[in-house]
Amino acid sequence: MSGTGYYSSAPTAAAHKPPNRGRRRLFFIAMTLLTLVACDLLARGYLMLVLPYGNLSELVDRQRAAATGATVSEGASEVIHPYLGWVHNPQLNRPELMDDREVRTNSLGFRDEGEAVRKRSSDVFLLGICGGSVAWNFSWEGETRLKQLLADLPQLQGRKLQIVRLALPGYKQPQQVMALNYVLSLGGEFDAILNIDGFNDGALSILENARQKTSLAYPRSWHARSLVMTDPRISAEAWRLLTLRAERQRLGKQALQSPLRWLALYQLWWHFKDENTRAELAQLGLEISQSNSSSFLHHGPLPEKESTAEQAAAAADLWIRSSQQMQAVCKGQGIPYLHILQPNQYVPDSKPFTEFELEKCLADGQDLQTVTVAAYAELRAAGVRAKQAGLNFSDQTGLFSKVTDTLYVDPWCHFNRRGNELLAEAVASELKNLLQAPHPVSGQ
Repeated sequence: MSGTGYYSSAPTAAAHKPPNRGRRRLFFIAMTLLTLVACDLLARGYLMLVLPYGNLSELVDRQRAAATGATVSEGASEVIHPYLGWVHNPQLNRPELMDDREVRTNSLGFRDEGEAVRKRSSDVFLLGICGGSVAWNFSWEGETRLKQLLADLPQLQGRKLQIVRLALPGYKQPQQVMALNYVLSLGGEFDAILNIDGFNDGALSILENARQKTSLAYPRSWHARSLVMTDPRISAEAWRLLTLRAERQRLGKQALQSPLRWLALYQLWWHFKDENTRAELAQLGLEISQSNSSSFLHHGPLPEKESTAEQAAAAADLWIRSSQQMQAVCKGQGIPYLHILQPNQYVPDSKPFTEFELEKCLADGQDLQTVTVAAYAELRAAGVRAKQAGLNFSDQTGLFSKVTDTLYVDPWCHFNRRGNELLAEAVASELKNLLQAPHPVSGQ
């Protein structure tokens, strides 16, 4: 070997030293955290952009409602009532904002600012309003205009007009007459009663009751609302129904207590889990309803009328008899009574539609429109006959016939504030005529 020394090109031992395990672990943890953060951001974006919640706090509110049992199923915040069919449960219903006012459920289950049972006095004029969702909306959005127009009545001098809301969305006759009698029997007093209805009593009695083999005289969709009541013949299905509702409640409580609850990724998991349970619950409810088409508990006496025309006539007869009964009860206590047939967009030539109303406020299918036209024809005819027989009745289906502004907000005959103010003007005119007529008026 040369004296110049030995040179080796082989790598040294240091070059073979494996990477530091601590660094690999830190790298793995960092990448995992970055992946979780990225996934959480994606989940948050999905929740905010695709789902109707807007932010996680609204999702938490929904979990809280599920945890209390208020929203574990459709209508869970309603409770079966021995006389009225159903009311809202004051122990489960959360406050809602209506016309910039916080509305709660009172002790009798009505959505109002005060109690349903009130006493007449020299400084307050109590106007009870009965009906369904149109009447309930009117009681808020038409209230200010109604008070303005009635302020000069002799009966209101030195007195404040207070509205007592006996209306609830979905109500149909004979629920209105039952609600009035119930509150009167509990000691409630009124200076006047206003009943605004028609659509639920006619069209929905056919579409959601008679078509489902449910009695026209029963509350709207009684076969669905009464699923909480167990028919002994379907105990197994009822058990499954309760189990699924309990699962939604359990999931809500779990989400509220989880240390991961502020992660959008966890909230997204909860959402999909809850939606899956809710879909299963809805399907089971449909199956039970279909299998119980002959159950007296859920459907009542089977409808005797088969054709739409016969059902419309029967529904109108029930509706107008109930109104006559309300007036008879009121007359016995010296309470003026007024019945208003509410406007409806499906009544021919009842309103020139705007582009919005044509696009958003007419049902896609023809069934709703056809049934409503048939129902309203019978309601109007029944109203004419009853008015001739002494019923204080006013057909307001033509109220919007010359209004070119947008008034309707959906295909279910609900209208906006302007529509309610126009209705208030019509109601005020009718009430003035009624209250100034030569008959005994309470509270004077």
